[in-house]
Amino acid sequence: MFLLGEYDEDEARDIADRLKHGGMKVDIRTFTISYLELFHYLEGRMSVMKGELLEKDYARYERYIIALRKVLAAGASPEDFQERLHLEIDPQVNEKRKLFCETFEGDLSEDEQEARRKNYEAIMADLIDVSNADAFVDLVLDRNDIEIGEEVGGKLDDPILRVFDDEEEKSELARTTTVFTLEPRAQIFVDEFSAVLAEELDEEFSDEYEREYMRLVFLGKLIFDLEEPTPGRVDMKAFRERCEFRMESKGDLLEIDGSSAATELARSLEKNGVIKVKGDSVKWKR
Repeated sequence: MFLLGEYDEDEARDIADRLKHGGMKVDIRTFTISYLELFHYLEGRMSVMKGELLEKDYARYERYIIALRKVLAAGASPEDFQERLHLEIDPQVNEKRKLFCETFEGDLSEDEQEARRKNYEAIMADLIDVSNADAFVDLVLDRNDIEIGEEVGGKLDDPILRVFDDEEEKSELARTTTVFTLEPRAQIFVDEFSAVLAEELDEEFSDEYEREYMRLVFLGKLIFDLEEPTPGRVDMKAFRERCEFRMESKGDLLEIDGSSAATELARSLEKNGVIKVKGDSVKWKR
């Protein structure tokens, strides 16, 4: 079987169904993959962290905390909290997002492109700041056991801060977060012999899954070439050489090398009644 690729389950089933509709023999094998990630932080009360962080970094986190206090004091709800926080961090955030999307739209001169590029860099920095505020505030809420819409009390008077730490030096405030994630995945296997049907797949499939389509087409060309009989019996070395060929069209070359997979290709051809393998010899049946 030919491994076409690895996908999430929904995409794999979509591809497999469309290949089956085109007459191909397809098998889906599901499995679980995992990711292990380790993140380093500094964590401590805001009053303590002030002596651990660079002045510019502390000033940024302090600005985020002040914005958080204001938004919660104004009665933010779970539904509008994020939007109100973003506007408190940067009142022009929505306009900047719109400008960011429009940065390189239209037919611009070089001078206009350069002016917009400089503007783009400034806008990008501001939008990254808002995104950083989001991530920081999420950790503050989590580590201080604060629920949006509930009474905060004095939890933000001297809150616990947890910030990324890129320094190699060890600190008493150093903490880690270990994240182990499991995800379902699926592999699609296609019977090599059925790849000869690849060029009959609909245009929508070839557009949407161009890489998969081309791989199947090339495999199909190899199988089609191998169906042409060689007189008498040949040894496996000669069959392996048959698994390599090249095509030329107006100077464009296509080289297909299946020699390393000769055994698997022979097995598929034999299963489909094209050849007979006996020991180290191969004979075409037709």
